[in-house]
Parts: sequence; C-alpha cells; structure tokens
Amino acid sequence: MGLDRDLHDLLYCHDCVIVPQWGGFLTHYRSARLDEARKLVHPPGKDVSFNRHLTRNDGLLVDQLAKREGLNFDEANARIGSEVASWRASLEENGRLELPHIGIFYHDADRNLQFDPDKRSNFLKDAYGLRPVPAVPVVRIRKAPPVPVAQEATPEIDKPAPVIVPMAKRRSNVVWTAAASVAVLFVLATLWAYQFSGRDGAQWSGFEFPWSVPDPTYHSTGLQPLPPIATAQVFTLPEEALGVRKLPLTPNDSVHITVDLGAPLPEESSPDKTAVAVPKKEVATPVKRARFHVVGGCFADPSNAERFHAELVAKGYPAVRLPRYGELDPVAYGSYATRSEALEALADVRSATAASAWLLVR
Repeated sequence: MGLDRDLHDLLYCHDCVIVPQWGGFLTHYRSARLDEARKLVHPPGKDVSFNRHLTRNDGLLVDQLAKREGLNFDEANARIGSEVASWRASLEENGRLELPHIGIFYHDADRNLQFDPDKRSNFLKDAYGLRPVPAVPVVRIRKAPPVPVAQEATPEIDKPAPVIVPMAKRRSNVVWTAAASVAVLFVLATLWAYQFSGRDGAQWSGFEFPWSVPDPTYHSTGLQPLPPIATAQVFTLPEEALGVRKLPLTPNDSVHITVDLGAPLPEESSPDKTAVAVPKKEVATPVKRARFHVVGGCFADPSNAERFHAELVAKGYPAVRLPRYGELDPVAYGSYATRSEALEALADVRSATAASAWLLVR
C-alpha cells in the first residue's frame, strides 16, 4: 500500500494534509448543485486542491504511516522522503503523476507544478455513498377560467334583480339587533325598578342617577368643644449628669423617678511609644514564562509522542511535551523565555538534527 492511500484516508478527517517536501492538500466544502445539461442533482461534498508552498511537516502523515507500519518517527519520515523522491522521478519521466482517487500532477509550459483534482471523489463523510439523482421538472397544471354562458332574452317585462346578502353579513346584522334590544330592555327595567321601589327599597351597589342625587349639605353635630389643656411642665436634668440619682417628675412634685446619668468618660490615653514597626515583605519578581518552543513534531497517537520525547531526552535535549492542541500532541526540543534564545536554538537543531523543526509561540 502506497503513500497515496494514507493521504486519501486522512483527507476524509482533516481539512489540510501536508506531504513533506511536496506540498499541502486542502479540502473545501461544496454545496449541492443542479446540472441542467445532464438533468442531475449532485449531493454536497468536499473538493480537494493543492498548494505547493505548504511543505512544513505537520506530523499527520508521519503519524499515520508510523501507526500502520509500526515504525518510529525517523523511520516513517525517511519512508515518506523516499516516496516523494519516486513521485518526482515518475513526474520527470512520464510528464504526469496520477494519485488514485485524488488527482493528476503535471508541468505546464513554464515548468510549474499543476494539479487536476479527481471530480469523482467526494471527501465529505456525511455524503458518503450518495450518488447523483435525476432532476425531474415539476409540471404545473393551470385551470382555465370558466366560460360565461350567454342568457337568452325573455319577452317578459323586466323585473328588478333580487339583492343577495351574504350569509356572514346576515348573521352580523342579527347579532347587532339582538344586542341593541337587550340594552334597551335593561335600561327600561332599571328605570321602572328605581321609580317604584325607591332609593331605600333596593341596593344599587353605588349606582346613582345624576338627576336624583341631592347636593351635599353640612349639618352641625351639636358636640361641645373640649376644654383647653393646661401647659405641661417640662422635665429637665441637672447639670451634673453623673451617677444614679432620684429626680422629681416636675418641680415641687412628690413623685420621684430613678435615673442613671452614667459614669464619667475615661481620659484618652497617650499613644503607646513602645510599638515595634513590622517591616514590609518584599514581593518577588515573577519569573518569565517560556512562550517560545522549538517543535520537532506533532502526533495524533500519544505513545508516539512519548517515544519521540524519550529519544530527544536521551540525545541530551531539554525536550518538553506541550499541552495537547486539538487532536495532536506536540513535542518540542526545548522551551525558551525570549525569542532570541529560541531562534538560536532552532538554528542549532536545524543544522544538527532535523531540518523540519519549527518555532511555536504560545
């Protein structure tokens, strides 16, 4: 099984799959469309395109090959490199390279790499197995208007045409007539009951006729006014408001009350001069967080990421397993606090070990 089969399977699950040293394959959603020439309705799908500038290894294809063949990261990367070399040789020898169910590569007149996708392939999982269906036009039948029938002239004397009242209008007139009759009967019954029973013989619940209500008149109740109240004596406290004392309720009164006038307030003490000043704690300067990472690969299988991490540690690198991003586990050669340190370490790694290493800022 070649590399094209792994690439075909990955395009069903990912929108972008990169083949190192060759280019990136991208999938784009396409809605259902109508083919008027062939009278077919095609289901929705995903079309594939190619970008030869996307050559940085994202680890998807390497991880898929390593999982299928049981290889480590370096062996899978080498297998992909040899397969890409055979693709280039076939393209130069035959003038074209066909990847089954993906598309055809060829060179144009300016020796630029061109890609023609396979229109029969649909990489949308939700539309898997759907085929084009025939588009049957809907025929709308319109009824012809009825033809008026000419009436024959009669020798009789012309009679006025009868007026036809719709049933809904007839019912509405009956309802309004009944409502008006009930209102008139209610008013007449109210007047009759008020005239013969009087105001005192029935309870009207506050209902009064405007012409029968008398004007309000004030009548004195005949009550005598209350005698004036003598001015009460004011109760006062002595100037020396200290301790519990018995005081008369009014001056020259025999009734006494016991009042607690309180104790004198204590004198304010002088501030304590023996207080010891507590020194303030110094706040430690926060350490800069490592935001720049020299990434060596991203793996969908955590076991491959752990194996690659162990290999880097065995080689003496300060390798770090970064937090999982989506469905991938990134592994970095090292993490640094400044960009200058990270770029220097990236240059060393590319020149010594892996030319596909890249810088991640997080």
